[in-house]
Amino acid sequence: MTKRASMSDVARAAGVSLTTASRALGGVGRVSAETRAKVIETAERLQFQPDMIARSFVTGRSFIVGVLAEAAQGRFSMPLIVGATDLLGRENIAAVTLDARGTPRRLNDYLKRLRSRRIDGILVVGDDPNRASLVLSEDFAVPVVFASSSATPETDYVVAPDNRAAGRIAAEHLIGLGRRHIAHVTAAVHEPAVDARAAGFAEAMEAAGMKTALGGPLYGSYLQRWGTDAAERIMANGEPVDAIFAANDEIAIGLFAEFHKHGIRVPDDIAIVGYDNRLAGVRRPDDPFTTFDPQLITVGERAAKRLLAAIGGDGEPGVEYVEPKFIVGRSTAGPTLEPYDVL
Repeated sequence: MTKRASMSDVARAAGVSLTTASRALGGVGRVSAETRAKVIETAERLQFQPDMIARSFVTGRSFIVGVLAEAAQGRFSMPLIVGATDLLGRENIAAVTLDARGTPRRLNDYLKRLRSRRIDGILVVGDDPNRASLVLSEDFAVPVVFASSSATPETDYVVAPDNRAAGRIAAEHLIGLGRRHIAHVTAAVHEPAVDARAAGFAEAMEAAGMKTALGGPLYGSYLQRWGTDAAERIMANGEPVDAIFAANDEIAIGLFAEFHKHGIRVPDDIAIVGYDNRLAGVRRPDDPFTTFDPQLITVGERAAKRLLAAIGGDGEPGVEYVEPKFIVGRSTAGPTLEPYDVL
């Protein structure tokens, strides 16, 4: 049976003291970059696995962080949690994941549980504007990082999808295609993501000397049914509309289905841009919908990385934005979409 390498073995092989080896691998204390790299290389070569309990005594850290989700199974939360926990695992940090399941009382209870644990930091996942103030009111003595669109005070550590950039890119894309009567069909007014996308969209329209069709955004919900209702309103209004930026792919699908029912072709008569890349994995190879991938796994990874930096005393509060990936498909570039392509 092969003997497991110890910290003393690593220190001896790297030609440094036991204290220096511990500091280099623990990421604490003053160790030169050259020495740290040498110790890490030696530890990897010896397949050294640190004793986390002993490491905790040496560093004063638990190497455990809390991941608090409003709704862990949600379309927004799950990829964030995957990205965050994957990075934490690679850094040998344990994550205690708690799912509030959209219940304020459960969220409040979990916040108190996290306060009672000797954790190094907290990563909060979710998009409820009221959640940020609740978390911060607990006055945690450890760093708190938000992976969210709603917690944006300069005093917070936040990593979020760049919704403003999405709105701008969508408008610029449609303007570049020669569309001149562009509407914006979105979700509930004053939601942070909704407001950010609307702001970016309006900026691009104004820069092109154009105004949003229908007098401004049409506010509703993220449901496909709202897309259907919005299409009916657009057709009943009578004002020309030749392109739409939808708040998500559910709305875009509802718009498309209702327009197709009335003989309005996409993108020939009306081009549609969605958001959230909902059809990823079930798309045809020709990508029927133009949409945005908000890169939520990347957002989760960066949020976890920022939390580890904050735990180590590095980094400044503020918002770090992750720009979405823009995917051009047939709903703006053609050829004409047929129902079986997306429904």
